[in-house]
Amino acid sequence: MAAEMGWQVAECLLPGLTPAIARSLTDRLRTELARSHDGGRVSFFGSLLMPEDEVLLCLFAGTAAEVRALSERAELPFERILGCEGLDWQMPDPEKGTRE
Repeated sequence: MAAEMGWQVAECLLPGLTPAIARSLTDRLRTELARSHDGGRVSFFGSLLMPEDEVLLCLFAGTAAEVRALSERAELPFERILGCEGLDWQMPDPEKGTRE
């Protein structure tokens, strides 16, 4: 079910990928989401950059088809869209600077 609805990762394998390029790509995703008329069915949460491997993973909530469409409109050069599940995540408490 994760591949149809829920969390999705856009996997980008980009030779020459730098933090500046990664920021530019995620800015394009946010800009496209802001002008999108999809009724808020897709959310973009951010990315993980692995500079040594020239890999950028962009995390979304939505269906794979909606994430693919958004990524294509934003011209994100992804290899594939993968359904995924978050396991045992702990969010920091912003007031304490510690985990909940």
